Amino acid sequence: MNKKYDYAKLELEYVQGDMSLRELAGSAGMTSHSLIMEQSVKREWGRKRKEYRSKAGDTALAVLATDEGRRVAKEMRVRENAIDAIDEAITKMRADMGRMTKRMKDGNWVEEPLVIIKPQDVALLIDRLNVLFGRPSNITEERTLGITAVGSDPEFLRALVEATRGRGSDAGNVGGSPLPRVEGARTN
Repeated sequence: MNKKYDYAKLELEYVQGDMSLRELAGSAGMTSHSLIMEQSVKREWGRKRKEYRSKAGDTALAVLATDEGRRVAKEMRVRENAIDAIDEAITKMRADMGRMTKRMKDGNWVEEPLVIIKPQDVALLIDRLNVLFGRPSNITEERTLGITAVGSDPEFLRALVEATRGRGSDAGNVGGSPLPRVEGARTN
């Protein structure tokens, strides 16, 4: 008995899916996959699957590009608005820095600055502006002596540390150097 299969449905399942023809035949209850292979060749399922995947990939990229483009454009607008607002605030602050206000103190009218800006306020403002412009907010400084002391005597290392702090003594050192002299050190 020749069983009829819905090849249009199977084609759609194959083109939009990931299963092989053999797996598709098994899921449709076919005992032999040759029938589905024949339909696949005749109706060009392989070409249709390739085109479908290509279009689906292009569509996904277009959607992502559009969403990403919108996000980047919005971020740029927000950034520009923030920069404009900060610029206006700084301009107003600069104008207010020279303004004075009068207030009663001990029965006398005294003039005081309208805006009091402390050094830490300026430092904080600079840190925040650096972050806004993509620069590091904290700048660290590292100082090194540039020597390697492998297997050195602990007393020598302590003396070296004290000398670099300006606490060492000159006694016994050539040329008055605060650095300790290592016994048996090589001379040039």
